[in-house]
Amino acid sequence: MKRLFAITVAMLLYSAMFFVVVCTGADPVTKPLKAMWTGTLYISPNCADPGFQVPFPFSPPVFQVINVGKGVSTGSGESDWLSVICTYFTSADLSTMAGSGWGLVTAANGDTIHAQVELTVDRSTDPPRWTETETFVGGTGRFEGATGRSDSGGTWTVTDPFPSVPGIPPQLLQAPQGWVGTSIGEITF
Repeated sequence: MKRLFAITVAMLLYSAMFFVVVCTGADPVTKPLKAMWTGTLYISPNCADPGFQVPFPFSPPVFQVINVGKGVSTGSGESDWLSVICTYFTSADLSTMAGSGWGLVTAANGDTIHAQVELTVDRSTDPPRWTETETFVGGTGRFEGATGRSDSGGTWTVTDPFPSVPGIPPQLLQAPQGWVGTSIGEITF
């Protein structure tokens, strides 16, 4: 009889612990996000998004900027960054640029955060400065359904957005140097 009572009590306690763990894990949590990044900048003279339209009153050329980087984030730990952004000049002297596209943060375990990205670049400074807003729109693994936003900024260590390099096809040009930056915001997952 005592053994039956002990087994019943143990099963009730395990059930209660399971219920608490499952219910606790079901609610998304909002966490502050801070990150530091460094990477390489690639430029293609063609935007791969056929639906991208340059907003009025600006006009082409439109080109694609691909950012590949590594960093560390309070939300994802050591991570890789990839963004593909269609950009255009916003000034007659070609000193400012803007664009939009998407970004992907991949944590060390393969979980990803998906983001919509808005970019501005001021080439009149030395080195050129960039700012970016990332709006989180989902992910995979622990970031499935992630939401939130971060604001990023840093420098492009690039002297010319259209370098002329003999022997490299014009479809994909590697800029002479790279980029560095930081991000701050919050993420819910």
